[in-house]
Amino acid sequence: MSKDDLTPKDPHDRLFKRVMSDEVNVRQFIKEFLPKDISSQIDLKEMKLIPTEKVKGYNKYYMDIAVECYISDTKGQLYFVFEHKSYPDPGVLLQILSYMTVTWDEQRKKNVPLTPVIPVVIYHGSSSWNITTHFQGQFDNLNESIKPYIPEFNYVLVDLTQIPNDEIEQKAKSTPFLMASLMIMKLVALHDIEGIIRIAVIIKLSEEERIILILYLFYTLDVDQGTMQRIVKELGGEELMPSFAEKLIKQGEERGEKRGEIKGTIKGKQDVLTKLLRRKFGLSSYDEKMIRSVTDEVKLDAAAEAIFDAKSKEEVLKILG
Repeated sequence: MSKDDLTPKDPHDRLFKRVMSDEVNVRQFIKEFLPKDISSQIDLKEMKLIPTEKVKGYNKYYMDIAVECYISDTKGQLYFVFEHKSYPDPGVLLQILSYMTVTWDEQRKKNVPLTPVIPVVIYHGSSSWNITTHFQGQFDNLNESIKPYIPEFNYVLVDLTQIPNDEIEQKAKSTPFLMASLMIMKLVALHDIEGIIRIAVIIKLSEEERIILILYLFYTLDVDQGTMQRIVKELGGEELMPSFAEKLIKQGEERGEKRGEIKGTIKGKQDVLTKLLRRKFGLSSYDEKMIRSVTDEVKLDAAAEAIFDAKSKEEVLKILG
């Protein structure tokens, strides 16, 4: 297994889904970040999240978020696509169309009325978004006589990199975790270290939320030890510093250091996992002993990654079995 396989998959997607799995955050995002002509027509009180991974035949994009709601008294959906690539992906339009067709096919099979789907693309990449916002726009030289036979739809684009920091703070001030996450995702893409530190200083988050953001920064931010120490300190995560030592060990491994010099990797991973689980769920001496007995780095990494979404310590410890 390559070293890349030891890194949590899609940390950007995982943070986005974690934030948007809270309906309070989704309501605030709809209210403040969508165009007013849309948000003003949505009944936020009656909205509910839909697990997209349960849509048959739609497995590739299971990290996306869908919301069922009433739009001007019409039952419909908002479909959120999160784009975090360093460059915009033209395939996003086909991704949206795929979700729409699978959703409508499921409704047809259930013999229920088809519901409108409003796509929302949230972007925080470092490059400018240059993808057309309507489906037919991706066809070259589309003759007017052909257009009536080609599907057409638009999507709402929320480009975080184009929204001023103070505007994001103002729009999401009543939902601190949403605000901090949107800001940090934006600032990571722009590699704005001082901006990240400033947000870490002013934001008030729960211990679990700070841990989630610290893990996100470890997996996405490429900075020196001193800078990471500053960020972790401001986020109140000094007790999690062993995980930064783990990061340094990984970097040393990638530089090809001797195997004897990186034997601390497993202990470092065990330390990180123990501290995170203790902070979030509490651990018995038996649990800690079991963690110390695991020497499989892949399992230790997978367990640490699972803490993002785990509802109980048993979910995490099961991975180590």
